[in-house]
Amino acid sequence: MYIRLMQVADVTQILEIEQQVQFHPWTARQFRDSLDSYQCTVLELDEQVAGFCIMQPVLDEANLLLMAIAPQQQGKGLGFQLLQDAIERLGEKCVQIFLEVRESNQAAIALYEKAGFHQIDMRKHYYPAPNGKKEHAVIMVNMLQAENFSFNVV
Repeated sequence: MYIRLMQVADVTQILEIEQQVQFHPWTARQFRDSLDSYQCTVLELDEQVAGFCIMQPVLDEANLLLMAIAPQQQGKGLGFQLLQDAIERLGEKCVQIFLEVRESNQAAIALYEKAGFHQIDMRKHYYPAPNGKKEHAVIMVNMLQAENFSFNVV
């Protein structure tokens, strides 16, 4: 297993994974454009991309925009390793990371909780669902450097 920065040459393999796991997959152009603005990493197994993670750093925060592991590689702890690597790459200046996830994606929610995220809100009827209805988005945060915050109660 090897985790590295994403390259344009990875987009074809990333698209294959994305189309297998997302209801509304990103396009090749979106992935290529993300290389210029975001922190994009891939996880390789046997010289094949098995997962990817895209973080959007904004000042001292970040948003986890997209993360996926190839279906045949899920359940092996690779997502946790990829997420931990992406968090470490953000560096010490990042104090919190936000994400949103489909309420029904319990495997992802468990992964995020294991990585230190917790639910702070919910967006009702946010994601389109295959049955034509809308699904809630769970909003989560990881307060990476919570010990650096002090609150004055008056």
